[in-house]
Amino acid sequence: MTVLDRFLNYVSFETTAGEEKPDRCSDEKMLLLADSLMQELFRLHPDSISINRFGVIDCHFKGDENKKAVAFLAHMDTSPQASGKNVRARVVKYEGQDIVLSEGRVLSEKEFPHLRNAVGHPIVVTDGTTLLGGDDKAGIAIIMTALTDILKKEGHRPIEVIFTTDEEIGADAEHVSMELCSSEYGYTVDGGDYRLIAIESFTAYAMDVHVIGKSIHPGSAKNKLVNASEVLMRFHEALPHALRPEHTEGKEPFYHLCSIHGSEDSATGEYIIRSFSEDQMKSLIELARFTARRINEELGYPAISLKIREQYHNMKNVLDKYPAIQKEMESVYEKLGIDYEYEAIRGGTTGSQLSFKGLPCPNIGTGDYNCHGQYEYVDVFEMERMVDVVRELMIG
Repeated sequence: MTVLDRFLNYVSFETTAGEEKPDRCSDEKMLLLADSLMQELFRLHPDSISINRFGVIDCHFKGDENKKAVAFLAHMDTSPQASGKNVRARVVKYEGQDIVLSEGRVLSEKEFPHLRNAVGHPIVVTDGTTLLGGDDKAGIAIIMTALTDILKKEGHRPIEVIFTTDEEIGADAEHVSMELCSSEYGYTVDGGDYRLIAIESFTAYAMDVHVIGKSIHPGSAKNKLVNASEVLMRFHEALPHALRPEHTEGKEPFYHLCSIHGSEDSATGEYIIRSFSEDQMKSLIELARFTARRINEELGYPAISLKIREQYHNMKNVLDKYPAIQKEMESVYEKLGIDYEYEAIRGGTTGSQLSFKGLPCPNIGTGDYNCHGQYEYVDVFEMERMVDVVRELMIG
């Protein structure tokens, strides 16, 4: 079975992440894909395999004991930002043409210049009504194809495969059992461009802003009404406009308002805060707190309260301590003649958290682009090249 065959099979499973649950994955439909992957792994005769109540699979294959044991990770869930139900994937030979996904949705180089790199390649696209699921079912397909190939040969290193759920809501790493994990380090196969290697990620915090208003009948509201929704908008507008995702790139930080709910009486805004620097993150948090304090002082009562919680940290803080991992990746890409570059992910991966739990995990690409929406596509050539990369990493 080819990597494309596997990928098309995996995206047929609906695995959209939902609200986090304390004792199981956010949507039990993920378990259908987990069960299919368990059966596929069983056919490869693993030395041990397990699945926990969250649907996280941990599978081990013994290898040359003189080589370091390494884990390969990908996640089963897809983003809740777009529907993942009834994905109708189709393969198109890309020759530079505009691709009509659906009425009003066209995949074109004008809007997405990186499509130029796919000229002459088959690409997998959606029908414009759902996301595709390349994030991260392309990663699963790459790992399973490389694993199936490598187990037919002798001399591979001890291999651990970990497939997680609820990565898209930031909950997967905490459900990975470090007691079961026997690897010295790992690779998350969960990126975009196949030439890019990520050893840096955002440091991430979530911020919930709650506003208590003073609801008064509008007919007698003068000098009395405090509209909670307007106070929340005032808070949002007081944060620097330039520090929003749509105005930032590279290593620039941002505040992002993910959702807003409100009335005159109360309002809530859910934010994420992102920075590559720990010191800069502290400044961003302090600015948000200062903004809330200033508005509260002007209103004369504690209308705004903030709940700020840590999500994950820049994995570079850990990976810099393991230069041998970086050398291993570089040697594989050089052996395969792939011109690689290092990138700082404007996001996070499972490895962003696992690196701090004792499993250093850089991130490598899959050929997936425009993830989390209807314009998502996967470059099949890049998936195939990443099978080569992962196969070499499995040999060790």
